Amino acid sequence: YEPGSTFKIVIGVGSLEEKIVRPNSLFDVSRGGIEAGGKTIRDVHKYGVLTFQEVIQKSSNVGSIMVGMRLGKERIYQYAKLLGFGGKTGIDLPGEVSGWMVPPEKWSGTSIGAISIGQEVAVTPLQVLRAYSAIANGGFLVRPHVVSEVMSPDGQALVAVRNREKTRVLSARTSAIFKDILKSVVEEGGTGQSASVNGNEVAGKTGTAQMINPLTKRYSKEKYVSSFVGFVPADDPKLAIIVVVYEPKGQIYGGVVAAPVFRDIADKALSYLDIPREDIPQRNALLVMQ
Repeated sequence: YEPGSTFKIVIGVGSLEEKIVRPNSLFDVSRGGIEAGGKTIRDVHKYGVLTFQEVIQKSSNVGSIMVGMRLGKERIYQYAKLLGFGGKTGIDLPGEVSGWMVPPEKWSGTSIGAISIGQEVAVTPLQVLRAYSAIANGGFLVRPHVVSEVMSPDGQALVAVRNREKTRVLSARTSAIFKDILKSVVEEGGTGQSASVNGNEVAGKTGTAQMINPLTKRYSKEKYVSSFVGFVPADDPKLAIIVVVYEPKGQIYGGVVAAPVFRDIADKALSYLDIPREDIPQRNALLVMQ
């Protein structure tokens, strides 16, 4: 599927790693649209001047494309591949597919705009989850496994994953900065507030992607893929979860459709795993002292 805004991790971490932007870098998105290769791409909501952090927090397409244009198509492709897109994760299950990430020499004039916001690429949910896990763990891409170990009734490990394969793909600095940005997505003003978990801080990203109409080969105005990917507790992650909803009925936005499902799964899983709750309110809201 085309991921939409969850793919903004690529231009986000790439621009931070290359020191093209800082969290407080400013982008004027007040026109509400931007042209890429003769095609105008617009924001759902109109904004004025946004910081880079707010571009991700509010999921501004215009701001993300501005960042992507600064990064350039070669580096967008480089960081997409570094994060594992366009390749198999190596999970120990049969039938895994690689997805689709076209090399930059085959991009069209519109591609830099489209790919910056998660169009013209095909991913699996596991690839997206793996990429965000690299933010959670400080910059390492890991090979996922179905189980870590199989125990006998007397507590002996019958099967265990001994050598956990991991590769550093991002600096600890970039991972820490982008983690803070992902926290803001679930705070007041972000698109993912509905993912907030009682007692634990969440970091994550929403996605809302138009599906391709197989008959017209154009983006549908009726069919969408809605998603939320994140990890919790944000500063000491124990769980990384992705929720993808195909063709939701009624509401279409990832922050409305998928984020509440993430919240419910995370809440129950944290309780089941007996993970301590942090002393924070229901929402990751900013407190203003007077």
